[in-house]
Amino acid sequence: MVTTEIKTVALVSLLLVGAGCQSFMMAPGVPALTSTPLPPVGEAVDGPFFEDATDEVGIGGGSEAAWGDFNNDGWVDVYLSGGLWQNNGGKFTQVDSVVGGGKGFWGDYDNDGFLDIFTASGGALFHNLGGQGFENVTNIVPERGEHVSRGAVWGDFNNDSYLDIYYAGYEVWDPSRDYADFLYLNEGGTAFRKHWESPSKERARGVTAADFDLDGDLDVYVSNYRLQPNKLWLNDGTGAFTDVSGARKVDGDGDLSAWGHTIGSSFGDLDNDGLIDIFVGNFSHPPAYQDRSKFLKNLGADGGWMFEDKSGGAGLGWQESFASPALGDYDNDGDLDLYLTAVYGHNHNVMYRNNGDWTFTNVTDSANVSRTNTYSAAWADFDNDGDLDLATGGRLYRNRGNAGHRLKVRLIGGHGVNSAAIGASVRLQVGDKTLTREVEGATGEGNQNELTLHFGLGDVTGDIAAEVRWPGGEVQNFTLQADHLATIRYRPGK
Repeated sequence: MVTTEIKTVALVSLLLVGAGCQSFMMAPGVPALTSTPLPPVGEAVDGPFFEDATDEVGIGGGSEAAWGDFNNDGWVDVYLSGGLWQNNGGKFTQVDSVVGGGKGFWGDYDNDGFLDIFTASGGALFHNLGGQGFENVTNIVPERGEHVSRGAVWGDFNNDSYLDIYYAGYEVWDPSRDYADFLYLNEGGTAFRKHWESPSKERARGVTAADFDLDGDLDVYVSNYRLQPNKLWLNDGTGAFTDVSGARKVDGDGDLSAWGHTIGSSFGDLDNDGLIDIFVGNFSHPPAYQDRSKFLKNLGADGGWMFEDKSGGAGLGWQESFASPALGDYDNDGDLDLYLTAVYGHNHNVMYRNNGDWTFTNVTDSANVSRTNTYSAAWADFDNDGDLDLATGGRLYRNRGNAGHRLKVRLIGGHGVNSAAIGASVRLQVGDKTLTREVEGATGEGNQNELTLHFGLGDVTGDIAAEVRWPGGEVQNFTLQADHLATIRYRPGK
C-alpha cells in the first residue's frame, strides 16, 4: 500500500463540466484538488425536517431511485425505475432517451467521463453519448438465458480500472425456479464476459458492495429473500469470491432453519470508527424466529473482520414489511441516519436519527416522510445547498435546512482508477471520530445514493484532515475545508 501526501495546488472555483470532464485523464495541468464554497450554513428550522417538493420541481412519479449527474453540469439527475429526470438548476425535466425500465444503476463502464446506466430487471446497458442521450449497447453484455433479477451493483472487482457488474438472480414463484448470481467482468470498456456464477441459487433481492476489510478490493453483500441466509462474498482482488457470511456473522440468525426475508441492505460507518458496518433490512412475519432488521458492527482487524449484532439495544421498532434502507446524514451532525421503507399498506416508512452510540431515535413524524408501499429510498443534494434530500415512493423530499456545517467530496478517477471512483472511500478526522463515506454502486434494493460524498460536521469549521482510499488500496491525504465542495482527481502515487 502506497501513501502519498498531496497538498492543495489551488483553491479555485472549478468544476469540470461537459467535454472537459471527458478528458480529465489527459489533463495533467488540472489540480488534484479544487475547492468551491457551499452556500452559507442556514439556521435550524421549526417544524418538519423535510417538505414534499415533487410537484414544485417537476418530477412526475417513478419508483426506485438512482442519483447520477449524467451530463456533468454539476446538478445531480435521477433515474426513477424507467424514467430519467434531468436536473436543471434544481428543477427537473424528463429525458426520453433511456428505454428499458426497471431498477437502474449509474457507472461509467468505458471511462469516458460520462455515467452509463445498467438496468437489473432487463439486464440492459445504455451508453451515455456525451451527456446528450443514450445508446442501447446491451449486445456487449453476455447472453444470460432465462434469468430474473431485482438487483445489481457496479464495482471494479478485479482492480483493472474498469467497472464490472455483479448481477443478482431472483426467482419465478410459480412454478418455483431460482436463478444464480453472475459476475460480469469488463474487458477494457468494450465488452463484458461472464467470469463467475454463484455455486448456489438463493433468491437475491438487493445487492451492494464495499471494501469492509480495507484490503483494497470490493466485497459484495447480497440480501436474500424467502428465509434464506444472506451472502457476504469476500473478494481476493481478482474477482474470485469466497462465501464468508457465516464465519463473519452476517448471514442471519437462522433459528429453526429460517433466516429473514431480506429485501435490501446498506453498507455505512454507523459509529464513526473508520470501519464500514452493515444495516440489514428484513421483511419478517410475526413468528419470532424470523430475522428482524439488524445493525451489524464491523469489529475490524482485531476482531477478525467479523460483525457484532448491535440491534438489541438500538431502539429500532418492528414492522412486518420493512424493505429497502438508505443511510445518510440528514441533520449534518456527522452520524449516518437511517431511512427504511415498508411495502404493506398497514405499515409505513420510518426515519431514525443516529445518536452516535448505537442507539437510534424514531423521528418519522417530525421528518414528514412517512410514506408506504415502496422499495424506493436514496439520498442526494439535488439543490446543491449542502444538505441531503430524499427520493422515496416516487416523491422528492427537500431538506429544509439545519445549522450544521458540512463538506461534500467529489472523487474523479483516472490512470488506473475507474472514472466514477466507485469503490473509493473518504475518511475525515474530526476530533476523536473518523467519519467515513464510500462511493457506492448500489444500495438497498434497486437504489443508488449520489456519487458525490456528503459529510455533516456539526459545529466543526476550518481545515479538516482527509484520507482517500482509492480502489486497489492506494491511500492519499488531503487537507479539506468545511462548508466547501472538494473535487479530488486521482493522481498515481510516486
